[in-house]
Amino acid sequence: MATINWTVTIGATSFSTITQSLSFTMGRPSWFDSWSGNSCTLTVRNNTGQAANIAQGDIITIGNNLSALSLYFYVVEVTFQDEIAANGNTATITGRDPLGQILQFPISGEPGTYTNSLEQVSALMDSLAPFNPPYPDPSPPSGRAIVETSFSLTTIGQRIADLILTENSRYYFDGQTMIYPPSKAPTAGQFNFGTDSSTSIVYDRIQRKYPNANYPNQVNVTSTTVGTTTSTVTGTYRRNYERNVLLTGSAQQQAQTDYYANTLSDKTALYMDVSFNDSAQTTAQLTKVADDLPLNGGQTTTVTYTAPGGGATTLTMVIEGATISAIPGRTNFTYYLSPRVIYDLFTLDSSTFGILGGTMLYDTPITYDDAGETYDATATDNGNRLGW
Repeated sequence: MATINWTVTIGATSFSTITQSLSFTMGRPSWFDSWSGNSCTLTVRNNTGQAANIAQGDIITIGNNLSALSLYFYVVEVTFQDEIAANGNTATITGRDPLGQILQFPISGEPGTYTNSLEQVSALMDSLAPFNPPYPDPSPPSGRAIVETSFSLTTIGQRIADLILTENSRYYFDGQTMIYPPSKAPTAGQFNFGTDSSTSIVYDRIQRKYPNANYPNQVNVTSTTVGTTTSTVTGTYRRNYERNVLLTGSAQQQAQTDYYANTLSDKTALYMDVSFNDSAQTTAQLTKVADDLPLNGGQTTTVTYTAPGGGATTLTMVIEGATISAIPGRTNFTYYLSPRVIYDLFTLDSSTFGILGGTMLYDTPITYDDAGETYDATATDNGNRLGW
């Protein structure tokens, strides 16, 4: 079996050999939670002041020995634990990824001079957000995706999070480049969960969760064109779920609203938290996990399990996010999974619940990078997410 060896670099300085513990989050805790950016926390030895020069805004790069991909965070806080015991001093560094960081950037006036990648992204989104001439189009083509006025333009990051939520989309970072893949039905990830280490990730623990009083069954879906459509499942505990959408047809929006209500209150729709550690896995399986870390939010995986009193069952589920914690010699993972059926609620390539008109898929994903105010101009105007 194998273990993951993590590397930590802050700015140009390696902290790998003095990191005592590391934890980070990817994605979100559940389908019902908003996107708020990924975060990380690490504690390092500071007996000679090794962490003295770390400053807010420094870039934390987390890598490992199994994958060429890295995770990127910005330092937001450093605390120092100065101990009486000799060489017992430590420092704890907290970071958040670029989406979490730009949740702090308000949408303001004309873009000004920018000095780092986040300010460049802020300037780019600032220039796009007002959508002049005025948006939405007062007479949009039938089925055309539009950017709703119901989105509150409070911060650039919140606007991005709203768009991700609306389209069941996702994001990830390749270096400091923000990438938003086309909204579509979830694609298969590289690894699955089971009990055979040669074919799957061997889990320590599964927590199965069925809908109950904490799950909504009255759904209110709102768009600028149609207004609010509502659907309720009778005979169940009532709890509202509010959602904005980019629909322009009332029949289609009502159909989506009904589908939400029935799916969210379905007693057989299973949610799961799956936990495992690296020491129980083969190097090949761990490499699949490491390669997928920046990408697997929104991807599918299968889980094979045996419920008490039942037989072996295999389900296809969607990865919402994960929490990873590591100390030297051991890494623990918990993945949060949702039923696949939820992601049929809205996809651009769905003839029932998607927005109709055009091919509905970009030629390539739209990307924003730290080279300046550019986006992928090959993305065609076929009713895509931003209404271009």
